[in-house]
Amino acid sequence: MLKPLQRGLAFLGSCLLATGVAALECSQPAPDPSRIAVAGGSLAEILYALGEEARIVAVDRTATYPVAARELPQIGYVRNLSAEGLLSLQPTLVLGEHDMGPPAVVDQLSALGLDLLVVPERFDAEGVAAKIRCVAAAVGRAAAGEALVAETLAGAVTAPAAPDAPRGMVLLGLRGGSPVAAGRDTSGSGLLAMAGVRNALEGFEGWKPVSEEAMALAAPAFIVVPERGVADAGGLDALLAHPALRLTPAAQAGRVITMDGMAMLGFGPRTVATAARLRKQLQAAP
Repeated sequence: MLKPLQRGLAFLGSCLLATGVAALECSQPAPDPSRIAVAGGSLAEILYALGEEARIVAVDRTATYPVAARELPQIGYVRNLSAEGLLSLQPTLVLGEHDMGPPAVVDQLSALGLDLLVVPERFDAEGVAAKIRCVAAAVGRAAAGEALVAETLAGAVTAPAAPDAPRGMVLLGLRGGSPVAAGRDTSGSGLLAMAGVRNALEGFEGWKPVSEEAMALAAPAFIVVPERGVADAGGLDALLAHPALRLTPAAQAGRVITMDGMAMLGFGPRTVATAARLRKQLQAAP
């Protein structure tokens, strides 16, 4: 009897003979989107929002919303996918976020002739809209995609951050004993911009461990942190007791906001509304 990986390879071999290698673009429908393996929680959210969840045969660990997505077969983490697990499920389309990997697995999927669509990422509201349109086109639901875009952008904050807007920080949590926060060109910085506020770490690029000295200079007026980051740190009090955080204006004033991590940083349909909610919370705070 063939093992799951062998069955998957045999199946994909037949697909290769029939269709050849296809690197899909966002504007084109996938030849056969009947069985989709999804690498990226935001893409799974979009498929559910489009009512196309029946096509999904597997997701990675970042697919946590809606709750039903957690019950689907798992193919690892978006940046560290399991080729064997993925191929054994015989997908006709792999839908991946921009950072899906590792590269060797992506190359293997392409070499086998499996249709693969890597969805571009941009950390703003229009980037979310483009992602929705890309996924909708792939499954032949362009009109439904436009309706979802309109619904998603309805509550978007349109004004850019004013020069006197509060300066805040998005914190992932503690890694190796240091707080890791969002510099520019990150999903965290994009969230703050969509909320109409400024990033206190705009002088840094990427996600960075922040020293006590750098944190003192940044002096965030508020901190936004995923619920998981708080839990991993042992609770909010434990997180804010960290030497780099305890003397910040945010910690001193208790201006710390916890949110669902994927809603904050996944840049799927929920992120635009999450940014608008963040702005309202900051405006309502004393």
